[in-house]
Amino acid sequence: MANIPFPQLNDVQLKKIGNITLKIVKSIQATSLRNETSPIFESYKKFGLSPDIRKDLNNSIEEINRLVTSGFNLGKSELSEAKKFLKQRGFSLVKAIQRKIIKDLAFDAKSLISYYFGLIIGRWNITFSTDENRSVKVPNPFDQLLHCPTGMLQNANGLPANPKDVPADYPLRISWSGIIVDDEGHIEDIVTRVREAIEVIWNDKAEEIEQETCEILGVRSLREYLTNPIKFFADHLKRYSKSRRQAPIYWPLSTASGSYTLWLNYHRLTDQTLYTCINDFVEEPKLKQISEAVAELSRKASRSLQEEKKLEKLADLEIEIKDFRDELLRIAEFWKPNQNDGVQITAAPLWKLFQHKPWQKKLKETWKKLEEGDYDWSHLAYSIWPDRVIRASHKDRSYAIAHDLESDLWEEIENGTDRQGNPKYKWVPKDLSEQALKAIIMEKSKGKT
Repeated sequence: MANIPFPQLNDVQLKKIGNITLKIVKSIQATSLRNETSPIFESYKKFGLSPDIRKDLNNSIEEINRLVTSGFNLGKSELSEAKKFLKQRGFSLVKAIQRKIIKDLAFDAKSLISYYFGLIIGRWNITFSTDENRSVKVPNPFDQLLHCPTGMLQNANGLPANPKDVPADYPLRISWSGIIVDDEGHIEDIVTRVREAIEVIWNDKAEEIEQETCEILGVRSLREYLTNPIKFFADHLKRYSKSRRQAPIYWPLSTASGSYTLWLNYHRLTDQTLYTCINDFVEEPKLKQISEAVAELSRKASRSLQEEKKLEKLADLEIEIKDFRDELLRIAEFWKPNQNDGVQITAAPLWKLFQHKPWQKKLKETWKKLEEGDYDWSHLAYSIWPDRVIRASHKDRSYAIAHDLESDLWEEIENGTDRQGNPKYKWVPKDLSEQALKAIIMEKSKGKT
């Protein structure tokens, strides 16, 4: 080890290298201000890759190389050999950082649409894109991370905002229920709401921006991109996946043909969300409108060929939406979402309603494992199968801790002494009779399904 060369640098050189390094880090951090999965995300409109950033990075890294190289006291021939060695192996720190920046920065149409969706459900603060006087704040890399990304719509305590936290003059109406629908004409129609966000940000350029976005996405309209499961949702799923973890937070629940879709925001889910979907979206106005149209056409004594086709199409849609409603109602009776369970487990009971096939398959597999008891640590399993989960918790203390059952099912007993003669303890399942265990199950199952 003693033969490995190490640069001999004085305090002035070290301080200079530190300052240059901090500058490089802040340059890279600045690109994360427009990456919505970053903990320091601000917004999309205001930030872009400065044409000079790559030049600055190159100059900064070359300066560090020069300072460090001087500490090795290398001669010209040795320095030439070192550069040749690195070049042969294709190594370039500058290029590596630039690739990272280009990948993270990807200011594309997909990112914009995702941002607009987050605006209309109150996830992001639209004033970060509209206030020209708001300064860009790149945090110190050693600062503690905030509770929420800077660009999130927050209350005075820096936590996600509620309706009461938003000023009356906030420029965009927020869908606080977290439910958006693909239904032209509805006040919460996904395309209408996205257009509202575009108009607030871009003003008289809104139509131009929408058209340009569609051209980049290769679609004829925003609706085509937003409602096709292999487009917007597929992009969203990819954005919120890493390694084997998949955690999309915008969920499209659709009829079998995809003709009608409700979008749910994972962070706003409650045990009443599906009932809200049924009562405020599916039953009325959608199903009511279709049923009335079917009845009106059916009453006509003579119908044209076009009317016959329309009646057939509406009748099929009526059946499809009724099936959709019934499935939502079936799940709503036992579904109690808990974010501590994670996205996959929470979404698993809804697997039939996702039309993105790979995601549907993943959720179906997760649901099967839930049924088989593989995830009895989860709150969802406890709410659906309390008897089974309580019995499992009597065998596995970690389950008992997860479900706040430890004091009911486990006890700490003496287990010999240590070397100093002090008593040692261990946790063991309580010696409960079947009758006593059933009494606990009866008591703890109240309110479960």
